[in-house]
Amino acid sequence: MSQTHATPPSESVDVVIVGAGILGLAVAWELGRRGGRSVLVLDRHAPATQATAKAAALLTRARADAATAALVRATYDAVTALEAALGEDLGLRRVGTLHVAASPEKAAALRGLLTDSADPVAWLDGAGAARLVPWLDPAAVTLAAHAPLDAYIDPYRLADAYGRAARRLGVRAPGGVSVRGIRVADGRVLGVDTDGGFIEAPVVVNAAGAWAATLAATAGVGLPQAPVRSQYWITEARPDLFLRDCPITVLPDAGAYARPELGALLFGLRGGASFALDPASLPEDSNGLLLEDSDDGWTTLEAGWPGLARFCPALEQVGLAHYVAGLSTYTLDGRFVLGPVAAVRGLLMATGCCGAGIAASGGIGAAIAALAAGEDSPIDLSGFAPDRHGPVDPFAPALRAACAAARSGKTAG
Repeated sequence: MSQTHATPPSESVDVVIVGAGILGLAVAWELGRRGGRSVLVLDRHAPATQATAKAAALLTRARADAATAALVRATYDAVTALEAALGEDLGLRRVGTLHVAASPEKAAALRGLLTDSADPVAWLDGAGAARLVPWLDPAAVTLAAHAPLDAYIDPYRLADAYGRAARRLGVRAPGGVSVRGIRVADGRVLGVDTDGGFIEAPVVVNAAGAWAATLAATAGVGLPQAPVRSQYWITEARPDLFLRDCPITVLPDAGAYARPELGALLFGLRGGASFALDPASLPEDSNGLLLEDSDDGWTTLEAGWPGLARFCPALEQVGLAHYVAGLSTYTLDGRFVLGPVAAVRGLLMATGCCGAGIAASGGIGAAIAALAAGEDSPIDLSGFAPDRHGPVDPFAPALRAACAAARSGKTAG
């Protein structure tokens, strides 16, 4: 794609970040820490009010590949640095994770995931697991592993901390600005078109979440991702059953995870058939979005309930107080979309979160900020390259189906 602009830009900056969700704000903060550059964060929404605010925000450190694990570990470092910079506690709940296997297959996978972990791990039988998580039926457990360093956090609070720390360092995030497209010429970024005019920038970071594929398409780039419904439920408060400091619990045999939530239990079910949307038909605001044909999660709940209740019989005694659904972005292979676009110099991607954007936000912020500043990434992003699947049509039904299947097959927290 090659375009020129006949009128002068309304503004010129060094870096434009499109998207004020947690990834865009993390990149902004890291660029602010480097100094020496004008950085502008653009979003038509208030910061962190779309997918970020609806995340379960499990910061599980055990990951299937070293690069993802490094991104997550960097988030813990980011929390520490943010707390020091802002002079406040961000409420990181370091309760640990209990990984539970109920079959020989999942037990073998669990050993493969954690046997060589650099973090401490305690291997447990059913009785030992139930001492940590009293709602867990020990008879359902073949093998369990407790990773005590893991935590969860309020996702909006963390995103807000990235944003406030970035603004203290001179980053501007005016809000209420819609980005209509990315301008390129001769294989290089020129800047972005907004509802208020053209903004010139030699570097553009696409952190637009569910809208990232549509935005990338304006620059002639196809991303291997689709907006997919993510969902979880929260029970009524029963502090006698669901202790506040219970570990996060990952149940791959049930396609489920759970964590404490103010005396209640928050739990997610993957579902056998995840629901994906055409990125070209997304509204400008996902809040209140009616996910047509999505049945409000009842099919997933009904199908997954027996498997989850096998581990947590107490669920039969409590009511459900809340259902939360939002749009995440899943990719063909369940891996992030991060780093430079080979065909368009100056265009960087920070998207394809696959349900782990909160957990990896600190690492993604550091890596993408380094690239935006012309430095080498501190973490190897080659496995997350935007063009790793070759040319793709982000609006093809087959791609949406494959991305939905990637979410359904996910077993990690």
